[in-house]
Amino acid sequence: MNPNGRIPAIDDNGFKLWESMAINLYLARKHGSGLLPKTMEDEAQAIQWSFWVMTEVEKPALAVLLHRFFLPEDQRDSRLADEGEQQLQKPPEVLDQRLATTGYLVGPTFTVADLNVASVLSWARMGGVDLSGFPHVDQWLAGCLKRRTAVKACVLPLFSPSKCAASTTFAVLHAGAEVVADMSEVRH
Repeated sequence: MNPNGRIPAIDDNGFKLWESMAINLYLARKHGSGLLPKTMEDEAQAIQWSFWVMTEVEKPALAVLLHRFFLPEDQRDSRLADEGEQQLQKPPEVLDQRLATTGYLVGPTFTVADLNVASVLSWARMGGVDLSGFPHVDQWLAGCLKRRTAVKACVLPLFSPSKCAASTTFAVLHAGAEVVADMSEVRH
């Protein structure tokens, strides 16, 4: 379905879409779930934070996760993991400042922006990156990963308990109709 041969991808009654952030933004809008902010300005901020996490966090977080956890021992490179962790020093500072003002990325409630950013940032946490120096980020991420839908996804066959915090995005995308229906959950 994805011409790049990667996941995630969806087929929504013949409409094919790939790339996790695009899928999440599409599903949030389609299902009117409360995850998509109400105003155009807030929606633009949700897109901004989604792009931000892809450009500032995704590559170094993935390097940390792969080279500390997922790759076979003989393929891991601790130097690449350490470089990734070093590159992750500034982004949590930016995020912490934002979360200090609202508790969420766009307004006073959990939105698709929180879903997208938490899904990628959770890779850093799972890879052993210490976020405790960023108290708002640490508290916010823990809250995101304790949400009913994220917890529910941890019991799916594709997740082992040790890996379930890896990505709340994949929790929504791969859990099937039941979890997609739960996207309307906007409170803890």
